[in-house]
Amino acid sequence: MFDLLEGGTETFDVIERELRCGFWRWNLRTNEMQWSRGYYDLLGIEPGKVTPSFAAILQVTHPDDRGPQAEVERIIQKASTIRRKFRVIRRGGNIVWIYCQIIIFVDLDGSCERALGICTDITGREDQLNRLRLADERYRALIKATDGVVWVAKSDGQIHEVINCDHSGELQAAALGSGWQQFIHPDDRENVKRVREAASREKRSYDVVHRFRQADGAFKWKRSTGQPVLDDAGNIKEWLGISFDLERDTAQSGTHRVTGAQIRAARGLLRWSVLDLARAAGTTRSTIRRLEEQDGASSHSDPAVPSIERALSKAGVEFLFPAAGKGGVRPR
Repeated sequence: MFDLLEGGTETFDVIERELRCGFWRWNLRTNEMQWSRGYYDLLGIEPGKVTPSFAAILQVTHPDDRGPQAEVERIIQKASTIRRKFRVIRRGGNIVWIYCQIIIFVDLDGSCERALGICTDITGREDQLNRLRLADERYRALIKATDGVVWVAKSDGQIHEVINCDHSGELQAAALGSGWQQFIHPDDRENVKRVREAASREKRSYDVVHRFRQADGAFKWKRSTGQPVLDDAGNIKEWLGISFDLERDTAQSGTHRVTGAQIRAARGLLRWSVLDLARAAGTTRSTIRRLEEQDGASSHSDPAVPSIERALSKAGVEFLFPAAGKGGVRPR
């Protein structure tokens, strides 16, 4: 290795260039340092322009990384193997990340006599890690903005991760796997199961309204949406979903409210039965019948209304809300 470093053979130059790496050797007794051609390239310094030294390396090191780099000389005296990554500012302002492993050689008395640095350009890896970190930060910021609980489940629906959950750690752990089912209101459990199974068979997203038990034992209306993540063959790898309080969603919706008469008329246009609409909206037949008995608008706080309106609109119905008179429906 030392012969190659000193000789700078064509073969060695090719290896350094292709692997984007470089080497340096430091005689700790004479303080003399040698750099390979590849290490000059990593630093962005033309061979012969500077005398190889640790001080010369610090000159081109990013200011934020100079402190840890300056510690290297002190740590070397302890004969410890050192691993460092640092940034170098090349001419023109181009910044390059370098990973360096320093191996210490000692004499028979145990005193440090020389060090060998093996360095690699890791800029591409660091850029990729930064992009991943940024994407993760944006993802978590989006979760906070929705104020919902995001969950990740295996292809079979077994939840293995819950994010942004306001429940205690004990309750959150209990919801993992298939444990989440015990938190669904008994009257809604079968409907949620049926909607999820249908979406799994058809490899599509689903949207279902249900009640969810809170830490104090009370139930709160939730809207849960699941989206399958498919592999290249079109098979479900996992599910990504979000659940949020429906009361908050409906309370902040628009001023127009669908009436029971509009729901009946929309079903008539589509030739849907009460059961058809219940399945499409992820609710129950009794809920549909109760809402249709009201000729006027239902309460803003009724959690099933947005899902019903969404299901009917998706099926091809347009709801009309004139400035004066009763609301109506028509084919889209």
